[in-house]
Parts: sequence; structure tokens; C-alpha cells
Amino acid sequence: MTSLNGAQLRELDGLLREEKQELEAHFEREDAAGGFRQSETAATGELSAYDNHPGDLGTETFERERDMAIDERLRQRLEEVEAARERLANGTYGRCETCGEPIPFERLRAMPAAARCAKHASDTLSEERPVEEQVMTPPPAGAGAGRQSHAGRFDEADAWKSLEEYGNASGTVRTDEDV
Repeated sequence: MTSLNGAQLRELDGLLREEKQELEAHFEREDAAGGFRQSETAATGELSAYDNHPGDLGTETFERERDMAIDERLRQRLEEVEAARERLANGTYGRCETCGEPIPFERLRAMPAAARCAKHASDTLSEERPVEEQVMTPPPAGAGAGRQSHAGRFDEADAWKSLEEYGNASGTVRTDEDV
């Protein structure tokens, strides 16, 4: 059913096993360290989050979310590897799931879990946009590139010039000669 010979299939099976072991070892190490089951305060070793600068807490939150995103991608990768090993076991490995044509050995060597040929690889990419874009409002007029075309309007950078004519706290008005 596949155009791969026995030696190639054994090599690719070895690559899939190796990748599966590496991914499983990653999750075992993470589970042994406590993973994300701990609260953020416990994970950082701090007694309280209140005594820290907000930037410190923001950094910890960012790092934790980044690690969670990486783990999610690694879980997906593990599922892809397991699916490839199933295809290997049932004799459908090495054939494109979309067109049924053989996937070249060089592609499988580079990406042993590949389920599609290079021509159909982009079929799995999503065209969906982030949900946040549905509630975003456009920037106010005058922001960004449009700001240059409205150069005659009030610019907050010139606020001092606008306010200096009213004087200072002592009630005196400054003039250009005072400067």
C-alpha cells in the first residue's frame, strides 16, 4: 500500500519512537516538578503576590502562560506522532490523507509524523482570526498615519505652550522674555 521499503519504514518507525519518548519524558519531568497544578504564588515560592512589583507578577504570569502554550503544542505533537504510529501499524503510513499519493521519503525523514504531502500540507492551517478582533474598535481619528494629515489640530505635545499663557501658581504670567 505504501511506496516505502522495509529499511525506510524501520528508520521512520525509529524516528517516531524516539520523538514519542522525548515528548513523554518532557511531560514526566513536568509532572514530577508539579506542573501547573500549583498556584502561581506557590510555583514562584513567594508568600504573597501583594508585596511584589506589578511588573514582577506580570512577568511570572507571562512566563507561565507561555509555558502552558508550549505544552499544549507539545501535546498536539505527541498526538500527531501517535497517529503516525497507528498509520504505520495499519499500513496507511506514507500516503497523503488528502490525495492518497505517496509522501516522499525525504519529507517523512524530516517530518516523520507528516500525514499529508507538501502540496496539501497547508490544508490544516486555519483561516480563523482571533475572537478579540470581533470586539475591537477602530482607533480614534487622528491616530497613527492619519495624525500627520491633521497637523493643524491640537497636539498634546504642545500642551505647555497652550497653558503657559495662563501663568503659574504665583499668579504671574510668563512671557517670552522671561524664558
